[in-house]
Amino acid sequence: MTGDKLKSHMESEGKLEEAKRSIQWLQRKEDVNQEFFSMKADVERQISESGTWCDMVRIPTNRNALKAGVFVRLSQQFCGISTFATYTQTIFQKAGGNLSPQGSSMIFTGVVAVFNIAATFFVARMGRRTSYFYSLLLSAMVLLGISIYFFIEQFQLANLEKLNWFPLAALITFVITYSLGLGLVPTLMLGELLFPKHKLFLLSVSSE
Repeated sequence: MTGDKLKSHMESEGKLEEAKRSIQWLQRKEDVNQEFFSMKADVERQISESGTWCDMVRIPTNRNALKAGVFVRLSQQFCGISTFATYTQTIFQKAGGNLSPQGSSMIFTGVVAVFNIAATFFVARMGRRTSYFYSLLLSAMVLLGISIYFFIEQFQLANLEKLNWFPLAALITFVITYSLGLGLVPTLMLGELLFPKHKLFLLSVSSE
């Protein structure tokens, strides 16, 4: 937001002092000269760029932003959310339920939506980097646990009748940990990593 506002001020009436005050308000400190001039130089460079695919690869900052955008999108897609969504009915049946595919899918989607809405306050409070890291770590642990469970069950390595509740508990836990960061942060970051000239390139690559 600060970068976009600074860019608009520089392109219109050159209200650099107002942009500087915006940075001071966001940073909660008076001395923001280093951040201001660094952002100013970056904005001037971004404005001067042509906004082509060559700029995305040739310029280090754009290249790093592209790598970060692809990484966060891949982590979101391969974290296991699609697997849980596909096998929701199986997990409910393991716990003793008798839901239809439509019913289990509706419950899963509704729970994900509720926790994602609630997680917006958590992400804003903890910070995106912290919430994303812990969400990634905890989701991986849950996914590992349920993978071990189904591996043991498939090859009948142990009697798991007393642990029929575990897949459903893992599903609920995963929805919570996923919502803490993986569900929101990648989408937010894709809109903020680059300026509008290059944003379409990043979105097109990360959406493939």
